[in-house]
Amino acid sequence: MFAPGTALVLLILGELPLPDATLYGTIVTGAGLPIVQGTLKARIFRGEALVLEAPGFLKQAEGTSWYVVNVPLETAIGAPGASGAGAHEGDLLEAILLNGKPVKLAKAHPPLAAGAVSRSDGTGDAAGLLFRGDCSPDLALDISDALAILSFLFLGSADPPCVDACDGDGSGEVDITDAVSMLSFLFLGGPEPPAPGPRCGADDTPSDLGCVHSLCNA
Repeated sequence: MFAPGTALVLLILGELPLPDATLYGTIVTGAGLPIVQGTLKARIFRGEALVLEAPGFLKQAEGTSWYVVNVPLETAIGAPGASGAGAHEGDLLEAILLNGKPVKLAKAHPPLAAGAVSRSDGTGDAAGLLFRGDCSPDLALDISDALAILSFLFLGSADPPCVDACDGDGSGEVDITDAVSMLSFLFLGGPEPPAPGPRCGADDTPSDLGCVHSLCNA
């Protein structure tokens, strides 16, 4: 039985918040490369109905890239007033979406529970990923990338398979400053290339340079 005054509180507040349920794990490409950037969300269903799309994030920790989704929960006691801000205990994860596409999880996350933490690793569609600065390309940053940029610009070399990756400073163009910024990063302690670099990831500032093929999508 509720304590005196509880009914009034429920009338004012509606459903009450509970501790989040946390879903986490790793996501790799089909080739086993870690996915370190992208837009992430979890689709939560109650029966046949979609009740919540919870945003998540990708985080580097101890040399590993993890996806994390904190799903807000609320009580399911039928209180009047505002509700729908969170899922209910017992609701199910329908899918983890990476850049709008489902991640293939190794195992299903259990039904949501307040304060519960659940891990399931998965494989994601890496289409559209690139490695900024990797102009050679070989999934590494070294002097060969700066030389590839200069060869492309001044020696008539064939277009790199991922021209967008040659945009080392993220300006939206490939020019000599890209080679200079690469050499500065490699040998003078300059800043690393902006995301997605120096590793595979989604380009949050896409350009018209084009990327016919990236090893990140192997």
